[in-house]
Amino acid sequence: MEKKAEGKAIGLDKFVLRCYGREIDKNKWYGVCINLNLAVEASSPDELLVKMKEVITSYLETVLDTKDDKSIPELLSRRAPIYDWIVYFYIACCYHITHIPKDKFFKFKEFIPFRLAYDNC
Repeated sequence: MEKKAEGKAIGLDKFVLRCYGREIDKNKWYGVCINLNLAVEASSPDELLVKMKEVITSYLETVLDTKDDKSIPELLSRRAPIYDWIVYFYIACCYHITHIPKDKFFKFKEFIPFRLAYDNC
């Protein structure tokens, strides 16, 4: 009798990283990727998005390039402190309330580049 492979498929949610950005001062924005505990500062929301993508890509490339294979799972699951998760979900809730102005904060998603997964197989 043949045995079937009993592996679980990786859901697409594993490739999605939750992030937020908020204005902390005039022309000063702060952003956090809550899944990897990475933070950036920028002078505009657009610059913040670009910087966050660069930081995430650089971090993942560094992690996958490590010689210590045992540390990779830990480095890929560096969740931000609870405060940042609360801020993220507060912003997410504000998106559902139409009368709250959204010019001082935003949430966004980044995706783990498939190129990194493919290159490291």
